[in-house]
Amino acid sequence: MTDPTQHPWPAGTRRLQVHDVQIDLRYRRVIRPDQEAELPQRMFDLLLVFLAEPQVLHTRAELFARVWPGVIVEDANLSQSVWMLRKALGEARKHWIRTVAKSGYVFEPPAPVQAVVEGPAADVTNKESPQTGTTPAGTAPAEVAPTESTQSEPAHPETARAGPAAPSQQVPPTPPRRRWRVAAAAAVVVVLALGATAWWLRTRDQAAEAAHAEALAIALIDVEDQAAPEDARWPVTLLHAWLGWKLDNLPEVTLLTEAHLAAESEGRSPRIVFLSSGIDPADPNQVFLRARYDAAGREQRLEKKGPRAQLPAMADQLSRELLARLVPARADERWPALAIDTATAKRYAEGVDALERRDWVASSRIFQDVTTRAPGFGLAHFQYGYVLMRLSHAAPSVTETRTAIGLLKPIPADVGAVLQAELLSRDPQQAAEAAKAYGALAARHPEKSVFALDQANMLLNAAKPEEAIPLLNQPHWSRKSVGTQLRQRLNLSSAYLALGDAVQARKHALAAEQIARQAGAGWEQESGEALLLVAHADNYQYEEKSDPARYLQAAKQFEIAGDDMAALYARFLAESNQPAHASEADLDTLLLQARERGYRRLEIDMLRLDAFRHYSLGELTTYRARLEQALAIALATGDTFEQHVLELYLLNEDFMRGHYEDAERRLASLRKAGLQGDGAIVVAQFDAILTANRGDFQGAEAVLLAAEARDRKVNPAKEQSTASSRIACMRADLSLAGGNIDNARALWKACDLLQQPSTRLQAQIGNASVDVLAGDRSSGLKSLRDALTQVEKQEDGPDRWLNELWLATQLTRAGDAATAERLNQRVLPMAVRTGYEWIRAMAETGLAENAAIRGDWQDVEQRLRIARQLRGASLWTVRYRLAVVSAVAAMQRGDGKGALDLITTTYAEAQRHGDVVAQMELQSLVPAGMTVGECNERCRTGTVARTGLRGATLDWLVVPAKVDRQVLARNGVR
Repeated sequence: MTDPTQHPWPAGTRRLQVHDVQIDLRYRRVIRPDQEAELPQRMFDLLLVFLAEPQVLHTRAELFARVWPGVIVEDANLSQSVWMLRKALGEARKHWIRTVAKSGYVFEPPAPVQAVVEGPAADVTNKESPQTGTTPAGTAPAEVAPTESTQSEPAHPETARAGPAAPSQQVPPTPPRRRWRVAAAAAVVVVLALGATAWWLRTRDQAAEAAHAEALAIALIDVEDQAAPEDARWPVTLLHAWLGWKLDNLPEVTLLTEAHLAAESEGRSPRIVFLSSGIDPADPNQVFLRARYDAAGREQRLEKKGPRAQLPAMADQLSRELLARLVPARADERWPALAIDTATAKRYAEGVDALERRDWVASSRIFQDVTTRAPGFGLAHFQYGYVLMRLSHAAPSVTETRTAIGLLKPIPADVGAVLQAELLSRDPQQAAEAAKAYGALAARHPEKSVFALDQANMLLNAAKPEEAIPLLNQPHWSRKSVGTQLRQRLNLSSAYLALGDAVQARKHALAAEQIARQAGAGWEQESGEALLLVAHADNYQYEEKSDPARYLQAAKQFEIAGDDMAALYARFLAESNQPAHASEADLDTLLLQARERGYRRLEIDMLRLDAFRHYSLGELTTYRARLEQALAIALATGDTFEQHVLELYLLNEDFMRGHYEDAERRLASLRKAGLQGDGAIVVAQFDAILTANRGDFQGAEAVLLAAEARDRKVNPAKEQSTASSRIACMRADLSLAGGNIDNARALWKACDLLQQPSTRLQAQIGNASVDVLAGDRSSGLKSLRDALTQVEKQEDGPDRWLNELWLATQLTRAGDAATAERLNQRVLPMAVRTGYEWIRAMAETGLAENAAIRGDWQDVEQRLRIARQLRGASLWTVRYRLAVVSAVAAMQRGDGKGALDLITTTYAEAQRHGDVVAQMELQSLVPAGMTVGECNERCRTGTVARTGLRGATLDWLVVPAKVDRQVLARNGVR
């Protein structure tokens, strides 16, 4: 390591001058005209190398050897240190350090480095300040009598240690280090990279400092003597956890990490507190805990020293004194005692370290052990509850948290309100109440941004993205810190994804990824979450054309951050979204890992995603088994969010199997649940499908218009959302059935606007249907055959079967009955095997139509008999087609009156439903001069002229396509 005495300036030099900047060699400070920055040791050593040898190319290998001798560190450490040095020098001077591509760095200041001649510096110690040498009034006396000393210089070199931050939430926030705050659904947390160093700027303007007094920012930085034995280093973890818990729950305090400091924090001048522990060199039987911080330009030191048995009491006392000095307004408040023995305290520190590593299983096991050994230690119960929540063990998490709050007394009233909010947040069924609690805290303490972000997190957990969006879209977020902006952007991305808006979700996820990348080391977790959200948005919008590599990129970032659970999830998604599907064994292995590690929410997600994979492959037995397993876990863990998601899958099953009464009951339950976002859109789509298939086209249109209006209301962006495209697809079908060709074409265009593969295919088939009904069968037939080429590339599952049946229906009307026959015959046995009676009813109906075209009336009657017995035959869209074929069959038998009665009855029903296409097709079956309902030949001609539906006839089905007048006359029909 470099040493100032070995450099070219005179021995004993305390300051250097470089242009308008001074370097304080004694206190490791960079003093600019506007601000000061105190640097950690490694970064300061790097600066000394540059100062000693300016205008020289320093290779990266050389710098590693000189600044990190004998230490294995990541290459990113050097880049991060150079980046933070530039920030310490200031924006106007960052070019002094020039990067030489693939080589190293050159220090190029505009003036030479000069030693500053000055008199002896005053010896600043705590003894000179009446506020630093004594225990503040109101602080509880120590339970033991450890020695206390104050110093102005470190007793040994200290190296800043970067450690991981505590977990946060699905759409991950960036909580401060060791912040045990709940977040949302996908289990994503924050971590600092190894080797990250810290820097901070301290303003000289006391007025500016006072302006930020309401939002006190504090960073606790652990420093270690790497030469000290491990047994001497764990006590600082205990001190950090105990003090950090208190500070973090004070509404007027924002706890920061080294990564936050490096990226700046809302323009504040944070107070940095260095914490350390070790063995007294003069007495190996004595251990110490130390704290060092700067106050009014003077370095303040506190120390507690005593035998190992007294470590918990020493940590408790030192935390009380530090709290009183850092937040003087809290000096008289009472806090619980640290009731734990030394052996249990060491075990607890192991649990905290496991928590920092995001090793939920290990930390769960350790905290359970600690709470057994020390049942009165409230903080261990609190953290144990947090870990259980992360593992989706909701009921025991709530129990442990409630126990912890009962033990963590006495505490200030406002801290109690924070803990109560956290208790609510750990109960999946109380997410909405938790959002209200955090909203109340945010209203009372607007200076603490994390409360508003926690409120948004809980709204997302409560499946209320519509309420989270306005909160997260406020302009003031752009003025917040990097960490805050990251949380805001990631939450926005998740909210928009929940709303079904892949475009906005991707936009905010990419912005978050850029912020994390620019912030440097220590933000890998946020980078991974951003990449995961981008992958989700791509998969949602582009479906099978999305790039699974995004998931692997996210997994890599999670692994760097130490988040094994998120990495496992990302790798599962990468495997399950491969164009050539991963083997069942590979996916089962990943699923088994989630199960063995106790990741219950992750297990539900993986089971659900794997279920959908089997659905797309047509493996419905496995699909349903996976859904049942996932639902059982969701019910056991009280996970209402996942229960609602699974209910949507089961709603689809009800409809496909023809269990329409069950579907209606499930739909009513989901409406009552008040889902928002994409869940609400899916509910609206099923509602519209059921309504339209009952023949209520106006009701279906009203449902879709309400869903579209809601989507526009919560989506302030002008771009069309993915959800609105899906709605447009369904509305286009309804418009066409209603005889509005122009509106149908406009809606098919909106359906295809985002070029999502599934909606693009729908638009292609829909536009072809318009062509056929408009009388341009050749153009429609070409488009339908092109669409069939795309459909035949799909996985052989229900989605493909439905597309094939839709194509078969249109191909029959366009004149290609042979291809339609082949498609219906291909789908029918799979519909029988899976029990999907709706699909079977459509296939049998299509085959009946094809048989009528061939003139195979025996096959027609058999198909009609089978189809009428299926549940799907009760739906208008199938019932109408069966009625048409039945009428034609009656004509063939010579039953003109029966045919006309059926035509007339069906026509009246079509009128009630507003199905204009059906009315026109039925009119085409009767001879000229005959009235159907109230519509005569003149009425029919006017309808064609008004709608443009020249191809809305049934001439493709029978020739001649008219009821025989003579047959009718013999039956007394005029």
